Amino acid sequence: MAYRFKHGDRPLNDCTIQRAVGSGGFGEVYYAVTDGGREVALKYLRDNPEIELRGVAHCMNLKSPHLVTIMDVRQDTEGDYFVVMEYVSGPSLRDVLIAEPNGLGPQKAAFFVREIAKGLTYLHDRGIVHRDMKPGNIFYDDGYVKIGDYGLSKFISVSRHSAQTSSVGTVHYMAPEIGTGNYSRGVDIYALGVILYEMLLGKVPFQGSSMGEVLMKHLTTQPEVDGLPEPFGQVIRKALAKDPKDRYQTADEMVATVMGVDAIRESAAGFDAKSLSQAVRRAAHARPVSPPPPRRSPVPPMAQPAVPGLFPMPAAAGFRPGPAVTVAEMSPEAASGRLYYAGFWIRVLAALIDLIVVGSAAGVLAMFFGAGGNDNPAFPILMILYDGFLIGKWNGQTLGKKTLGIKVIAADGCQCSLWRAFARALACWLNMFTLGLTYLMVAFGQRKQGLHDHIAGTLHVYAVQ
Repeated sequence: MAYRFKHGDRPLNDCTIQRAVGSGGFGEVYYAVTDGGREVALKYLRDNPEIELRGVAHCMNLKSPHLVTIMDVRQDTEGDYFVVMEYVSGPSLRDVLIAEPNGLGPQKAAFFVREIAKGLTYLHDRGIVHRDMKPGNIFYDDGYVKIGDYGLSKFISVSRHSAQTSSVGTVHYMAPEIGTGNYSRGVDIYALGVILYEMLLGKVPFQGSSMGEVLMKHLTTQPEVDGLPEPFGQVIRKALAKDPKDRYQTADEMVATVMGVDAIRESAAGFDAKSLSQAVRRAAHARPVSPPPPRRSPVPPMAQPAVPGLFPMPAAAGFRPGPAVTVAEMSPEAASGRLYYAGFWIRVLAALIDLIVVGSAAGVLAMFFGAGGNDNPAFPILMILYDGFLIGKWNGQTLGKKTLGIKVIAADGCQCSLWRAFARALACWLNMFTLGLTYLMVAFGQRKQGLHDHIAGTLHVYAVQ
């Protein structure tokens, strides 16, 4: 890609750019030298600077040898923002993993987990969660493992819902609850568990051919750790628990379990971290090779909870979101993992409630305008308007569906749009011409779809509570 600045440019009046280092979701990073001779990293905030600036403001005065130091925020003459940071000359953990594609082995993995946890604990003790932990944001330099790029970090006490959900974090390291806007320290613990898995095996635990597929694996699939020596399998299983309450509550607790095995503790203590500098030379000649996508296989059924009441909640086996679906676009049901298809009888009862509501409204119209009733041509039009507008504009629910706790979503996991809701409402009238026989498809299909659902690309699911 073309970087905005080149060697010799001076976007700030006392810094000269030497070379581009890399680019990310928010901007470009450059290696620069100040007029006084100090080496610094300049992060040019190219896109959405206000988001990163909010995080940087929380972290400006943090002082830890396990964090890449943020020195200042400056503006150039054109009003563009730059974050001035400590320049780290050592390799990133991503560089190390590229140089050792089959994994780092238990000794190095334990060393990195222990050192990464020192930086995470420092952040968490100050009420800050990183939110974008990944190997590219972890560096080794001059005897220290440092966590960088914590501009996305935010105070844990800030609102749990964020409009930036789809832009936060990297999908392979994102905890399941991020889809609902929950950014507790558990998201960093989860990411550290993914990083530990990758350091041991050279691959992330959940892979897929699309963002949506990877997200659904985070929501529904357990990591394969049976071949790992203990305590690593136990640690990864707990760190990657779907519910944050079931994970380690602190990074130190996770490290204590890893180091609780004498052989691991002694091996990590004897590790010569200076050997990591060799990764710079190896990584300079190595190219990251993306692993081939695994064969697509159905997402296993989610465990079916015990639900009081008349209507069981069948698990949504085989659900697969669309390839272009982001977390922010997904319905809360698909994003949270609590996705269950609504069966035949509960849908029949919801439809009866809606018929009563629309029939009553048609009766009122008949009283005032002399038109209405179920046998009047105006009734189908009223029913289509009722279904289309309410499902498309009211959380995918009509009054009947709201009463019974079910809703309509798109078959790719997104919220049901207005045009899709009207397409479904029109398709519903095919049931009338077949004497309702196509509605029986709901009772037999794996995803509980009637013909009208197949035509419109919709699903009936239980609404999350």
